[in-house]
Amino acid sequence: MSTPSEDPRLRFARTDRASGPGTPDLDVTLPTADPAATLHLPPPEAEAAEGETRFGPGVPGAQDTAEDRATGIWRGTVTADVPSGVASRRPRPWWRRELRFLLVVVAVVVAVVLGMRSCTVAGLHVLGAKVTAPEVGRCAKTVVVTGVLRTDGHPGTVDYRWKRSDGTASAVLHQTVGRNVKSSAVVLRWSFDGRGTMKATATLEVLSPDRVTASAAFTYTCS
Repeated sequence: MSTPSEDPRLRFARTDRASGPGTPDLDVTLPTADPAATLHLPPPEAEAAEGETRFGPGVPGAQDTAEDRATGIWRGTVTADVPSGVASRRPRPWWRRELRFLLVVVAVVVAVVLGMRSCTVAGLHVLGAKVTAPEVGRCAKTVVVTGVLRTDGHPGTVDYRWKRSDGTASAVLHQTVGRNVKSSAVVLRWSFDGRGTMKATATLEVLSPDRVTASAAFTYTCS
């Protein structure tokens, strides 16, 4: 193994001036410096001049890629460039963006409501009813009571029934009404038998499309 060379700058020689042992060293004489061990440093001004590099206005930074810029704008860390003289536009509120859709929805709802209303209005309606009883002769066997339905001229069907004062009622009957017909007649045939006197009342009840009631009274006599 090789022994590292000794630094010449660390060598020194001692000169003993005392005659006895234990006398401390008084003088230290350094040997002549070895030129190979001398380090010559340049002057501070020259080093600064040689190591200095000058630029123009500044050192340009690394150019951002389009993807990095888009990401920065989305995160809010980078402001999008706006041409001078052009004001930045604020995003429209949500209700303005959805205004067209809302108007379409409202128009559809209104059309449906008006359509349903027109269908309802266009149906048959019973505006009123009237019942008429004839003059009843003595000991008459059958009395014909007539009811008149007053309608609005639309076609349809009227459901009705007759009720008598003796506590009986007919089944639900149906009267078909044609277009532009505004008056329809329905009849009740009430039969009598026996002797005596009875005051009778016939009532016409309209069940649909509207509920209307009308009645008439007459007296049966037979002696």
